[in-house]
Amino acid sequence: MVNDLKPLQDYICAIEKEVVAGNATEHTHRPALKALIEGLASGVTATNEPSRIECGAPNFVVNKGALTVGYIEAKDVGRSLDEAEKIRTTQSLS
Repeated sequence: MVNDLKPLQDYICAIEKEVVAGNATEHTHRPALKALIEGLASGVTATNEPSRIECGAPNFVVNKGALTVGYIEAKDVGRSLDEAEKIRTTQSLS
C-alpha cells in the first residue's frame, strides 16, 4: 500500500518545496505533475505542451502506447478552477 502512494507523496513533496521557494508558477509544477501521472500506471506517458488539437491546446496529453487516454489542463496551486473556467469561457466567446 505504501508503494502505491509513493508517486503521490513525491508529487506533494515537490509541490511543497516549489511553493516554499516563493516564486513558483503553474509551469514550475509541471515536471512534478508529469512524474505523478507517469508514476500512477505503467506504460503511461504524459506529454507537456503537446501539439494543438481540434478543441484547443491542453497542457498535457496522456497516452498509453498509441492510445490517447486523456487531456489535462493544469492550473497554479491555489487558483480557483471555477474562476479559471469563467475566464476561459469568456475568452472563447470573444
